[in-house]
Amino acid sequence: MLVCYYQVLKDGMLENLTPQLFLDVNKPKYDGTVNLDKVTRRLCPDLSYFVAFSSVSCGRGNAGQSNYGYANSAMERVCEKRRFDGLPGLAVQWGAIGDVGVVLETMGGNDTVIGGTLPQRIASCLEVLDRFLCQQQAVMSSFVLAERMVVKREAGSQKSLVDTVAHILGVRDVSSLNADASLADLGLDSLMGVEVRQTLERDHEIVMTMREIRLLTINKLRDLSNNKTTGSNASSNATAEKNSVQSVLESDLTQILVNPSDSTVTLLNEVQSQERPLFLVHPIEGSITTFKTLAFKLSAPCYGLQCTKAAPLDSIKSLAAYYVDCIRQVQPNGPYRVAGYSFGACVAFEMCCQLQMLNQPVEHLFLFDGSHSYVAAYTQTYRAKLTPGKESEAETEAMCAFIQQFTSIEYNKLVEVLLPLSDLAARVNSAVDLISRHKDISKDMLHFAASTFYEKLKAADGYVPVTKFHGNVTLLRAKTSSEYGQSLGADYKLSEVTYIHLRPFHTESVFLSPTLFSISCFAEISGVSF
Repeated sequence: MLVCYYQVLKDGMLENLTPQLFLDVNKPKYDGTVNLDKVTRRLCPDLSYFVAFSSVSCGRGNAGQSNYGYANSAMERVCEKRRFDGLPGLAVQWGAIGDVGVVLETMGGNDTVIGGTLPQRIASCLEVLDRFLCQQQAVMSSFVLAERMVVKREAGSQKSLVDTVAHILGVRDVSSLNADASLADLGLDSLMGVEVRQTLERDHEIVMTMREIRLLTINKLRDLSNNKTTGSNASSNATAEKNSVQSVLESDLTQILVNPSDSTVTLLNEVQSQERPLFLVHPIEGSITTFKTLAFKLSAPCYGLQCTKAAPLDSIKSLAAYYVDCIRQVQPNGPYRVAGYSFGACVAFEMCCQLQMLNQPVEHLFLFDGSHSYVAAYTQTYRAKLTPGKESEAETEAMCAFIQQFTSIEYNKLVEVLLPLSDLAARVNSAVDLISRHKDISKDMLHFAASTFYEKLKAADGYVPVTKFHGNVTLLRAKTSSEYGQSLGADYKLSEVTYIHLRPFHTESVFLSPTLFSISCFAEISGVSF
């Protein structure tokens, strides 16, 4: 039996696909199958089975994979021709495959729902293949349907705007939310915000900047949804809604920017106490502004670690080692208290592992809605493109996400500008120019933020813990997690890299933004005195 499987992925929406991208994806599948067909016809006249692995992207379609679907279709036509000529030929349109490969490495596991399907386990694939080999059709298909969930819909057949955003945030009961809290306080960070923005543009024809989206509330979303259904006044009302938050946008924009020449370690409060300090590691934006409200409420000294020019970003291990040196300049010896938020949780975990190897005790590690696996789930969009030969696509995706935090430029237009550029430096320069046309912000700070944003994504994607942590770990996360965390389990897979002392803690809050913490809540769950 001869089984043919070749794959090159260079995904993109149809308007962004070039003839070369079709050729690059089609060549290994089509040329490989055609050449094997020719050789086996000549040298293996008694061949029993000739099997090509196709994909449901051909039979049913996947968004952004027109070129990949075309390549699989070419393979299937070869198998049909073989059958017509009286030779064995079978093309199997597989859905997502479980246990090994892309799904397991980038999307969480065997329970991940992908386009309404679940990954098919290897044992099931082999059983199905055995059945397919016993029939006479040239093309067969195999995938596992996920259980369909009935979603309650409001006023009409289309899902409401509020429900759409709530779903992305991982919220099942919208009534449980504070309707006047901003989406930022309800859990919207930079990476999740891009998904919200693209959903609003695609499904609801509402174009807003990332900053505007972060400042929206549930009540404002309801207003926008109601305005949309009133007809001709929708556009003007939406514009008025956007203008109502514009006055606070400019001051809010600088919260995710860091002056690259600033100090890495910054005191976040003025507490004079003999208590051991708490060191807080920044989210992916690199800024520690989000920790200031929390630090103000705590009765222990708090220091923020922000990403400056001195920070090495080639790997999480290097960044953590640098931060360990920084905190030891403030507190030479343990026990240490370390906390990290989102991306920072990944760095904080590695820091504590390194302190452990230096025989420096860690009293407690606090992870605010993050872990090594949680960050990896975030980077899954980029992971398939962080491979040799596809860096340009990953860089373009990252720069699009960065730019959309500041401007209202549509995603497709950004791709048209950024993808043809030669390298990351050119894309960063273009991103700075595009933002500067719309906002009066320091170009130096923008350039540093844009370049380090991609570097941090790449570093997080490559991080795999090499040792287990032996100390006390408290994971703070919401009862209703975002879809990034749904497949990771209650502990965000921390049980794989910690011993015994893990304490997952759930709150009614939608998302554990540090601005939501109170002194009593934090003291209760940490078990330490603040």
